[in-house]
Amino acid sequence: MRLTFLVQVLLALLSFVSSLLVAVVAGVLSHEAGAPVASAVLYGGGAFIGWMTLCVTVLTALGLLGRHGHSGE
Repeated sequence: MRLTFLVQVLLALLSFVSSLLVAVVAGVLSHEAGAPVASAVLYGGGAFIGWMTLCVTVLTALGLLGRHGHSGE
């Protein structure tokens, strides 16, 4: 299934927003557990990178991001 460019951009934006939400939750939970602010920000950044990588990898593996197949299809 080939999606239009706009749909692919929306999927990437959805991945970004969900990664941002995961990062904020991870950072807040880390800070509430007693970590200093700098460590909580690093926790959030790591969670963002991990979740964004997972989202993009899954979407690419499902064929929803990027171009797959021949140009004639």
